[in-house]
Amino acid sequence: MAFKEIVGQRQAVEILRKAIHENRLSQTYLFVGPEGVGKKLTAISLVQALNCKIEPFEGCGKCDICEAIKNLSYPDLFYIEPEGQWYKIQQVRELRKEAYVKPYIGDLKVFILDEAHQLRNEGANALLKILEEPPEHTLFILIAYRPELLLPTIISRSQIINFTYLTYEEVWRIIEDKVPEDRLEVLVNLSQGSVGKAFFWNDENNWTKRVELFKYLTLLKKDKLYSPFDLVDFLAEEKDNEKIISLLELVLFWWRDLFFWKLTGDEKYITQKDFSVEIARKSQEYSISELKTFFRLTQDAIRGIRNNANLLLTLETLFLRVGLGS
Repeated sequence: MAFKEIVGQRQAVEILRKAIHENRLSQTYLFVGPEGVGKKLTAISLVQALNCKIEPFEGCGKCDICEAIKNLSYPDLFYIEPEGQWYKIQQVRELRKEAYVKPYIGDLKVFILDEAHQLRNEGANALLKILEEPPEHTLFILIAYRPELLLPTIISRSQIINFTYLTYEEVWRIIEDKVPEDRLEVLVNLSQGSVGKAFFWNDENNWTKRVELFKYLTLLKKDKLYSPFDLVDFLAEEKDNEKIISLLELVLFWWRDLFFWKLTGDEKYITQKDFSVEIARKSQEYSISELKTFFRLTQDAIRGIRNNANLLLTLETLFLRVGLGS
């Protein structure tokens, strides 16, 4: 994956290209943006551009060096990610120790810290010590989609490179030959500009979970209270708040599609086209006003779960109100 192969993120790539050509690379970069939009790929492409002998400053993406970097097996590249939910302090200590050793092959040792926002205070402070006075032969690339969790002092020591959501067409171009054709349009819609999300929902277990969720949603009725509790139990089985939030984002798609079918009766506005029949039928049970309310209530539930609200209470409140039509 060389710079020229990255789809989207033109501004981020051009900033890095210019820094390489003008020999003005920062020693610490912070790649910030949504999940699944190319931050890791760009970091790897930067390392290729710095080490490739075939296309210096750009990276050919095909030579032995570029292949080793792509496979994270290049001796001067250290890719680090949290062990579990959080980074362990020992990971940071090992990084600091390695940083003071000279490069094995090239001119720079590069340390990529993926999900750097998952550093606890102890690990973040340990990292800060080396970022304050980094060895000349080091380059640090921190990747984060929740930079607000990073220490302000780490942010101030970094050059921030912003990444944005991809367009519908860009996501389509990236995934069209990597997913089943009959899922392609739905997955691009589900991506919301993130290739990572598209691939997440293409996973067979997640795709099956999606189908099951929509079947539960078709069973919600104003005069039957068992359906909301069945749906809550189904969601709570995940026991992972981030996965539950992903499923609730599908619920937002559901309300949106019901709303637009109710409003227009035109299938071209439907994102979940494999459920068009169910959407057309179910939209008749709700008013425009109710669908707007359900969309807002689901957004509120997502925010509540992200802010550590009681999970079961939040889900029960949401779907009881939906089931009762209020």
